[in-house]
Amino acid sequence: MEFRTKIGTCIIGSLTALGLSVSIAQADAVTDRQAAMKQVGDAMKAIAAIAKGEAAFDAAVVKTNAENMAKQFAVAKDLFPDGSETGEKPSRAKPEVWSDKDGFMKLLDDSIVGAKAVAAVTEEAALRPALGALGNNSCKACHEKFRKPKE
Repeated sequence: MEFRTKIGTCIIGSLTALGLSVSIAQADAVTDRQAAMKQVGDAMKAIAAIAKGEAAFDAAVVKTNAENMAKQFAVAKDLFPDGSETGEKPSRAKPEVWSDKDGFMKLLDDSIVGAKAVAAVTEEAALRPALGALGNNSCKACHEKFRKPKE
């Protein structure tokens, strides 16, 4: 009987720890996805400066930043688990992220494809169209449907 009690205690303790770690993981998802999207924004700013003529065209800078965007979009796909609508930090994610998960994931996939297209740019003349396609087709669509405006 003592053995069963110890096993039962272990199982209950493990399940409690698992519940706590899931809870922590979901709370951390808000912070992690905000960090991923900040990296996307910073990379976009560097590329946009080149597209606007505020910085000289440098294919390596475009490639590095666009590849980082694609990577962060891919990372973000795992940072919106069910139950992570709120966390320690306020989230600007709309409920539609979870109610239309397929649509949200499609836009993240489209963003990855668009960022990879920008990363492939080697000529200055091709940058603005590629960046415009990413910004207008993926970023804007996602922000309008799935992100709350700043308060």
